[in-house]
Amino acid sequence: MHGELQEIGEEFYLLRSEEEDFHRNIYIKRFVGPDGDSLNMIMDPGTPLDYPALSKALKDLIGGIRNLHIIFLSHQDPDVSSNVGAILASAPRALVFTSIDTWRLVKMYGIPENKFKPIESFKRELLKVKRTGHWIQFVPARYCHFRGAMMLYDHESRILFSGDFMAGVNTRKGPGIYATEESWEGISLFHQIYMPSKKAIQRTVDRIGMLNPLPQVIAPQHGDVVKGELVDEFLHRLSSMDVGLDTEESIEAEKENLYVALNSFLDMLKLTYPAVHSKLISTLTTAGEFTTVFKIVGDNVLEVKLLPKTALEHFWKAMKSSAEADLHEELAGLFVNSLRSFGVEPPPELSRPAPEDKTLTTEMVNLDKIFG
Repeated sequence: MHGELQEIGEEFYLLRSEEEDFHRNIYIKRFVGPDGDSLNMIMDPGTPLDYPALSKALKDLIGGIRNLHIIFLSHQDPDVSSNVGAILASAPRALVFTSIDTWRLVKMYGIPENKFKPIESFKRELLKVKRTGHWIQFVPARYCHFRGAMMLYDHESRILFSGDFMAGVNTRKGPGIYATEESWEGISLFHQIYMPSKKAIQRTVDRIGMLNPLPQVIAPQHGDVVKGELVDEFLHRLSSMDVGLDTEESIEAEKENLYVALNSFLDMLKLTYPAVHSKLISTLTTAGEFTTVFKIVGDNVLEVKLLPKTALEHFWKAMKSSAEADLHEELAGLFVNSLRSFGVEPPPELSRPAPEDKTLTTEMVNLDKIFG
């Protein structure tokens, strides 16, 4: 799918990078007026790795990079902004729209100050594109995950480009670009690690809720595009989820029990299944395209970056990928016993009651007839 533009709304296009675990989403919006006059905007144009595919896509869509007018940056991270200098070199008419806080850092790429238009300089968040008659709105996402983070709402398509808010690691299986329930695990994982507090998320959710009309689609810079009923559902879940400092301040005692339980299980695993233990440690300490969830020194878990419940689910998933399928049942028993020995509730997948054995039930009924 890398290099293929996909239209997700009225003249609103997505270009995804090719990584499997943690890809980048670049968005292009064409504002086309009734007389055919147009204005072209790119949102979070990615990195030099994306430049060849982006150049081709823009040539097909708008006749080339030179026809870009606006580069919107949600924040300053290099996966978002490091293409700006190269784009400006080929698009002499383009301006960078971003917050002052973001500009303070991205100007280090050597971008001329006369190419910068601070969002704070506009008198209103809601702006009319004079050339075409369309409306856009800048929506602050303070501290999600950067003080100067900004989102952009396109009223024509009712798509909210949200930057890192609602972003996620890839946990949905299969092709496509739209979120399903499977996407929530990746969104939750990303926000627990990178968002500072529940309050920051709640304020951003409140700002989204004040948009009129409400967005039908949320298009983040990482992960799947969220649309339909999942927009409200995922926003509701995010607003009630502990992240960042919340997880550190409220559950330290719970985490200590978790560390003891996990390390006890790892010690047992090393003695009984050394090959599985070695593969599990390797899996848990390999960052891949995103990050490591567990801090492991030697063979011991010293820290987790997630809520205990989510960390356990991640640990068990890594456990299953490290062992042959015929060992899963036995390892599950050892894992559950180790957790419960230290007062830690197993992940939901391992807490479900075993299916009813109908053969055993029938035998008990027959015995009842014999001895009743």
